[in-house]
Amino acid sequence: MPKPVTRLRRELGLRDALAIGIGGTVGGGIFTLVKVAADAAGPAALIAFVLAAAVSVLIALPYAELACRLPVAGGGYAFAREVLGERWGFAMGWVYWGGYLLASGYVTIGFGEYLHAASGLPTAVGAAGLVTLCTAINMLGARLSGRAQTGVLLVAVTGFVAFALWGLGDVGTETLTPFAPHGVSGILLATPVVFLAFGGFDMVAAAGEEIRRPERNLPLAILLTLAVVLALYLLVALVAFGTTSTQVLGSAASPLAEAARGFGGEPARWLMLGCALLTLAAATNALLMVTSRALFAMARDGLLPRRLAVVEPRSGTPRTAIVVDGALLAGVAVTGSVSLAATAGGFLYVLHFLPPLLALVRLRRDPAAPTPAFRTPVPRVLLPLAFLAVVGMLVATGTSGALTGLAWLALGACVYGVRRALGSRDQGPG
Repeated sequence: MPKPVTRLRRELGLRDALAIGIGGTVGGGIFTLVKVAADAAGPAALIAFVLAAAVSVLIALPYAELACRLPVAGGGYAFAREVLGERWGFAMGWVYWGGYLLASGYVTIGFGEYLHAASGLPTAVGAAGLVTLCTAINMLGARLSGRAQTGVLLVAVTGFVAFALWGLGDVGTETLTPFAPHGVSGILLATPVVFLAFGGFDMVAAAGEEIRRPERNLPLAILLTLAVVLALYLLVALVAFGTTSTQVLGSAASPLAEAARGFGGEPARWLMLGCALLTLAAATNALLMVTSRALFAMARDGLLPRRLAVVEPRSGTPRTAIVVDGALLAGVAVTGSVSLAATAGGFLYVLHFLPPLLALVRLRRDPAAPTPAFRTPVPRVLLPLAFLAVVGMLVATGTSGALTGLAWLALGACVYGVRRALGSRDQGPG
């Protein structure tokens, strides 16, 4: 009987990797967090976007180096497992998977709400239907998934640029005044919220085993993702804040669509509704791809049932992991809430950056470790700043996010204990 395949094919180029990164980053954030940022900081939320991007770069540079050292499926999980050991690996994988699983409701429910605004279809039906479609696409193969991601993003980014160019001429200083109604404290309050809008650049590393020339394409895709997303966010946010009052942006169910209607009427509003649906769909596709790979990587290492690690020979995809992950994402889409996604998912998402940073510190102290193609510049400065940024963001997520996140960690400890006990029983004495 042939041995089950447990290796993934390298079928994704730089364009596909960049599509995964941008698709996972540009999604619910730009459509919903603009509203939250407007309440917290007013037009000065533009500064919060820059600060959040700077924090993301601090974390992304070490992540890019790790991705070059260990270009395998699972991203941060694989880094922690390989360098810090099994327990750290399981904790990292569980946090990584749980963070994206819970935060997925932020994207899928948002898609359902925008689809409801456009067609009247119930939110839960639209959200679950999107997850089902993305699951089917992912099961057909990484190449098809990557091409679908690229095509959707090209259309969506074109729509964002059209929104910005359409409204740029209507930007006025009166709507940008007062620029910082809540002062520096408002900007600092908005920064951790906006940081969630940059979440997704690490998805590229999770697909590292399927990316061609990883020593070149992984760091390029991670850093280019952040550069493209920051430019896009600043352009769109400038038009939104420069054409629409913060009171309207802070109270509207679809703030960018309302801003578009203000300077372009119904055609502009429908343009932004279409962009919302496309980008949220692309974000869901990216979420499903990388979270299923996290399940696959943990199962391949014996930390979850082995069946999740079997690769279907024809498509080259871990179909069981995709189906299980898709079912769970659909469950979150139907039963979850945006507030839960923003709190619990946000805490776990920030927490999952800590083990990879520790792994990089250990690797850099190992004289036998090979020199990667990309190295973090000025590590004695940037690595401590990255640690401080992670701790600061954890504190900023608040009590409710921390409690829900700790509950998820407790569940993971139980799963790990059961898995260890079953493994010891299977091996028997001696």
